[in-house]
Amino acid sequence: MAGGAILSHRLRSGLTVIGIVIGIAVVTLVASLLEGAQGFINDTAAGLGPGIVRIDKASFQDFIGDAQAFAEARAKRPDITIDEFRGLRQRIGDRLEVGARLDAVLPVQRGNRTLKGIGIQGGTANLAELTTVRVERGRQLTDFDDEYRRQVCIIGKDVDEYLFPDADPLGRKIKLGGTEYEVVGVAAPLGSSIGASQDGFVQIPLGAFSRVFGSRSRSITILTRAKAGLAVSNDEVEELTRIGMRLERGLQPGNDDNFSVVTAKSIAAFAGRITAVVGLVLFPLTGIALVVAGVVVMNMMLASVSERTREIGIRLAIGARRSDILLQFLVESTLLTLTGGLLGVLIAGGLVWLAGSLTGYQLSVPLWALLLAIGVSSLIGTIFGVVPARRASRLDPIEALRRE
Repeated sequence: MAGGAILSHRLRSGLTVIGIVIGIAVVTLVASLLEGAQGFINDTAAGLGPGIVRIDKASFQDFIGDAQAFAEARAKRPDITIDEFRGLRQRIGDRLEVGARLDAVLPVQRGNRTLKGIGIQGGTANLAELTTVRVERGRQLTDFDDEYRRQVCIIGKDVDEYLFPDADPLGRKIKLGGTEYEVVGVAAPLGSSIGASQDGFVQIPLGAFSRVFGSRSRSITILTRAKAGLAVSNDEVEELTRIGMRLERGLQPGNDDNFSVVTAKSIAAFAGRITAVVGLVLFPLTGIALVVAGVVVMNMMLASVSERTREIGIRLAIGARRSDILLQFLVESTLLTLTGGLLGVLIAGGLVWLAGSLTGYQLSVPLWALLLAIGVSSLIGTIFGVVPARRASRLDPIEALRRE
């Protein structure tokens, strides 16, 4: 009977639950996006490599919520220099693999084909052990290449496919700016992240990079990890790297670090803080919207009780118990809100699928958000349906039958 009453007033039922639909859709969408953001940052952490510690001039994760402090740190902190990298490698190189990288952006050219905005990475020969870049064809860069500043390079998949569509790139030359480099390796595909390809890069020896771009005008990134075969934990790697860098800079025990230490663990913790703050703001707001939608449901159900007073009187007169009337209206309000919740989840699922298709990133509605949406919508129907249901069950049958 509750279902029949809803279907007999389709327009009113639809207008009644539209707030529930929107509220549940927003809650589910927010949960999906937060879950996707958490997954993206975890993927970024994984991209740093297991057990890798990175030293930067300043990292935003150290200044969460304070962009001005981050900007000031970028401006005031000293650049990390190649001399500091070499000094750190001498201090901890017996236990840790220590590498360095410098970055720039340049057009890459071969013949009449040009790719703009390509990331140029100048790195030490051990970058293969400190990053997720792996050579699929050809060879890695070597210490010999770095020491003698040889003009050789490793290219990403995007550069390979665009500049060498019908040829093997190994042994051929490309231009970075105005300098030619011989291709000695092609990297395995890294895929895309948030719709952006990660395969548009060229790696060259750090020495060659310094000669072309200069190294004193920019801060380098230092990467460390435990040497193969040594039992050094990730925490020990981080501690050794931090202490070594402090000693290299002559920092006293009471002085704060004037550099940032980045690990997969710190990235994941940063992601957790960000998503927690965003959730703390957004979920209460959507909760308020759901309460308002519940009040609308209650008002519409009260109006329905007034319209159906004679029907209630007839049911009571032929033997229906007050609990039957109470249950009927509770079921009706719960069915309304549950239907709205399911529609909201479907709409959110469609939006999440569309966002995933447009960005190229894996987004999905988490199971806990689906169960929460169904549970919340049912709870709203039950809570806000109590007042109309109690009013309907307490009607006097004689007065109800006399009502026109």
